[in-house]
Amino acid sequence: MNGNDVIFTAALSLLGAFIGLAIRSRLADLSYRRDEEVDQPHPGPRWWIPVATAAASGLLAWRFGVDRWPLLLPTLSLAWFGPWLSAIDLDVRRLPNRLLAVHGVLVAVGVGAAALITGDLNIVLQAAIGGLVAFVVFWILDRARPGGFGWGDGKYIPIIGAATAAVSLSVAWWAFLIACVAAVAATPFRRRRTAFPFGPWLAIGALAAIATFG
Repeated sequence: MNGNDVIFTAALSLLGAFIGLAIRSRLADLSYRRDEEVDQPHPGPRWWIPVATAAASGLLAWRFGVDRWPLLLPTLSLAWFGPWLSAIDLDVRRLPNRLLAVHGVLVAVGVGAAALITGDLNIVLQAAIGGLVAFVVFWILDRARPGGFGWGDGKYIPIIGAATAAVSLSVAWWAFLIACVAAVAATPFRRRRTAFPFGPWLAIGALAAIATFG
């Protein structure tokens, strides 16, 4: 890592921290809760959100550096929407459609922009394959074990697949493998025996796979 990469990483970490503070402020009023969810326990101050967005943003900047910065276009939103969606999923065991739609659009636009900037159309092809295969696998697992996943997960999975596959198909594979292994390992430590929040593990798996194999 050279001096430019250090500055780049620090700048994106700082940007991630500010975005995380904005997300935390946005979630503070719990307006995302439905009527039947308003009586649930308060999730607390959630200062971990800006820490997570800062760390994740810096991690991606460190991995790609200045030389491969176009790959941040389809992946950087993972660092911001991952903690945002995770906070909601941990609270109400649900991933809001509107946030998923915005996240999906940002990934799609980022994939196209990265392909245009680099002149590498394989980025688009890989993202399309990753997103499609991820959804098909989810559909098969959901049919094999009805109720095992929520449809919020089903919408989030192809977004994760497309974003990680834009880096490489192997990164997408590792993202889902890490997410599944981590989720299974964490199962005995669950405090609330309700629907399982898979969203946080998807976000962690994606970022860990990019950092390790990207």
